[in-house]
Amino acid sequence: MKFALSTKNNLWKKVHKELKLWREVVLPGFSVVGLIILVRSIGLLQSQEWLAFDQLLRLRPNEAVDSRVVIVGIDEDDINYVGRFPIPDKEIAKMLSILNSYKPRVIGLDLFRDKGNLADAELASVWRENPNLIGVEVALNQKQSFNVKPPPGLAPERIGFADIIVDPDGKLRRSLIASKTHTGELKYSLSLRLAQFYLREQGIKFTHGSRSKDPIKFGSSRLVRFLPNSGGYVGTDANGFQMLLNFRSHPQPFRTVSLRDVLNHKIDPNWIRDRVVIIGMTAPSVKDSFITSAVKNTLYSTALDIDQSSDQYQWIYGVEVHAHTTSQIISHVLDRRPLLKVWSEIWEYLWILAWGLLGIIVGLILQSPAKTLLSLGLTSIALVGICYFGLVLGWWIPLVPTLLALTSAGLTTFFFDRDLRALLEQRSLTLKRSFEAIHNGPLQSLAVILRSLGEEEIELEELRSQLQQLNRELRTIPEYLSQEMLSRNDSVYLDGNEVLDLQTPIAEMLYYVYDITLRRNFQGFMTIQSFIPPNFEPLQECNLNANQKRGLYLFLQEALCNVGKHSQGATRLDVICTRSSKEYCLQIIDNGFANISKNYQRGGQGTEQAQELARQLRGKFRRFPHTTQGTVCELTWPIANIWWQRLLYLGNWKLLVNKVSN
Repeated sequence: MKFALSTKNNLWKKVHKELKLWREVVLPGFSVVGLIILVRSIGLLQSQEWLAFDQLLRLRPNEAVDSRVVIVGIDEDDINYVGRFPIPDKEIAKMLSILNSYKPRVIGLDLFRDKGNLADAELASVWRENPNLIGVEVALNQKQSFNVKPPPGLAPERIGFADIIVDPDGKLRRSLIASKTHTGELKYSLSLRLAQFYLREQGIKFTHGSRSKDPIKFGSSRLVRFLPNSGGYVGTDANGFQMLLNFRSHPQPFRTVSLRDVLNHKIDPNWIRDRVVIIGMTAPSVKDSFITSAVKNTLYSTALDIDQSSDQYQWIYGVEVHAHTTSQIISHVLDRRPLLKVWSEIWEYLWILAWGLLGIIVGLILQSPAKTLLSLGLTSIALVGICYFGLVLGWWIPLVPTLLALTSAGLTTFFFDRDLRALLEQRSLTLKRSFEAIHNGPLQSLAVILRSLGEEEIELEELRSQLQQLNRELRTIPEYLSQEMLSRNDSVYLDGNEVLDLQTPIAEMLYYVYDITLRRNFQGFMTIQSFIPPNFEPLQECNLNANQKRGLYLFLQEALCNVGKHSQGATRLDVICTRSSKEYCLQIIDNGFANISKNYQRGGQGTEQAQELARQLRGKFRRFPHTTQGTVCELTWPIANIWWQRLLYLGNWKLLVNKVSN
């Protein structure tokens, strides 16, 4: 029962430790995501979201040209052809008569004709005799002098307003299709009137309430109303019934003819029959144009004969705007072409939070800067793809704040995690170096003192000398650790005041470790009669980093110290270093009887260091009895597969063969 409780407590401590670590790393990432959500909620990302929205709209694949809508554009050549501007009523009447002879379903005249009783009698007759003609007005300005009255004598259902809403950046993204005037009268746009008239001929009923913001339906199809916080908008004026403009994606989405073509009968009647015809100005000199960056091309850019497909500021004529809005309504009702829809605010912010959480997870899991950046890059591309295909299907999914949350949270978490792990690794490394220094110096000396006390009487003066030596070794450790931190781990502590520079050649340093270790006052060294100086030259070209060099030096020292502490009656000590075509080998061999303690048998700190070094070198560590008598401590590791090392090895081998042959 006690064991179970202890295990449970240890598990909880481990979990609590991990949670504390994650909290320190994850909280900054969540803070960044929260900041981005806050910035978006107060509207500071509106402009960026609008630009991304426009760009994705322009990148959509081409749709078919809408043959239901035809534009009659009155351009500069038409004005020159007629000889004056405004276009005389007589010419307008003639154009309307010709168009009506081709049997269009409805005609919208986006030209202001508010002269009252002074109107040309011929034009008034055309209005009167053709009930499929829709006139235009400007009716939503509070100051009446800014409004423009409709053609006289038209019924309210044959009048549509031409008022257009632009965003604070001056661009067009919304269409106002129903609104009440400042006197409280409910009005409909020219586009809605045209769509209403066209669909009525097909038996599709239009329904709307008494308020402008009431749902608008055509049969079973319901238009999607723009709200103050739709998509990337924050706190926008959504009075009346507004829709997001889902521009038809095509360089030339509608057939366009000129006034000259109509007057000279140069158009195919089939182009007009049973169509929606919208007549308006397409002359740059007439200020009836707006800015957009959500379309591939406009009549303005076509007239200039330049490619503005990548231009963020394209001019679009008012008649084109009416055509896009009319086409949007009709295509939705008849073809189920999607209107642009948005998620509710709670789902948008959950979406942003989810991608921010994904960024945090990426930053936590991947420890490599390159892998983190690559993963965040690929994930960002996937996010853009999702938002793009969502827009193709009619859904405006937040992109800019989501992208910021993903990348910012991911990078913030990665850097905090990296710094925290680096700090923890540095602390762990400091502890490891401290224990190495204590183990390789004072603990070895202490082991000799304890062994001497247990096996024989030791004089007080000699014991005092050994304890003083132990005291000196302990006092030098803090100084060594301080120097090691300043030297960026380019040194290794052995014992006493011996600190080795890791930049010194390997062969030279190994022999130095061998020499100073054998000078230590260990009982096992007293009986050795044969010291054959080892040759470490085979390791001279071994390519090791600083940590691997440190481990190799400590391995040699530990193996020699074990002989001095545990071997009894040893008369021979051999340190053999060899290099074959595939691997290096370092052996420490003695011929004494091993006085092995239980700790030595199961392996202590020195054994763990040797095994860790073997793992770093992708080699093997073994300690086994010698064939005759004694112990062999062996470390082998493969030669790095580096082409220049192989050439050097072959060159040295050929040189040796030549010397022997000579």
